[in-house]
Amino acid sequence: MIYKIVLNIIFALIVCRFLKSSSLTEGLRNTIERHSKILTKLISCPHCLYFWTAAIGAGLISEKLMEFGILLLTGWRGGFHLDKIITRFITRSPSQKKQDCYLCGQRYDRTFLVREGKYFCTYKCWFGYLKNFHQTQRPYNDEENAITTQEVYPVSIKNVNPIEAKELLDGGNGYVYIDVRSIPEYEIGHPSGAYNVPIIHRQGGGMTPNPDFVRVVEANFPHETKLLLGCQMGARSMKAAEALAAAGFTKLSNVEGGFGGVRDTNGNLVQAGWAESGLPTEKGRNNGTDYISLSEK
Repeated sequence: MIYKIVLNIIFALIVCRFLKSSSLTEGLRNTIERHSKILTKLISCPHCLYFWTAAIGAGLISEKLMEFGILLLTGWRGGFHLDKIITRFITRSPSQKKQDCYLCGQRYDRTFLVREGKYFCTYKCWFGYLKNFHQTQRPYNDEENAITTQEVYPVSIKNVNPIEAKELLDGGNGYVYIDVRSIPEYEIGHPSGAYNVPIIHRQGGGMTPNPDFVRVVEANFPHETKLLLGCQMGARSMKAAEALAAAGFTKLSNVEGGFGGVRDTNGNLVQAGWAESGLPTEKGRNNGTDYISLSEK
């Protein structure tokens, strides 16, 4: 039984790594991406890929249903975690020919940090790499134009409540409030003076991601602008902040509670929103701050 477990783990590992990264299967992967969204998601999701590969291996070598279940589980999880260990070992074993600091070029010494297969002389350079390089490698939108989760500089996004956001706006330090809710939500009511750049659009009975979100913000505001990002409760605005941080914006604050506030499952108020805090609001479109005006730039 043990040899079958080991055999199935190795089988799943070899087949999965061959399918998802070998140059021999690159043509197959490209064909699948063009013709089948389901198979594309299967190949791109390591959990799914290892599950079905382990299932095939277990089906080939198991003789009983109980044995099949054990081989499937061990092959699935064992192969997946072994793959992660191998990948981590490969990416964290940099070439000895390039040991200078990846960011500033300082000559190598034994105190250097090794991160993602690269050398960094200090944590400052490591964080600088995260802020200015690594985060931009990930696309802002997925194949359905939804904003993807971004890897951002650890302290690049702050959280403020609506009252703190109003104090920052009134402080005369150049803060700007961007309401990332849909156009209808914005027109019903929004913080006074807020700009509207939706991260999603409301169409019919559903919501559609806005693929131009980052582009429109960049067209209207420099990367060093102090941006306060708010939505209805705070979830959409955090995704918006992550996307903008990945695009190079450096002074971002997420307004927790947004415009409408956050409530628990019993309807009790957890975090008051802008409106519930008694802060000034507006309705309708305001020329120059509405999305139509901003998107034309």
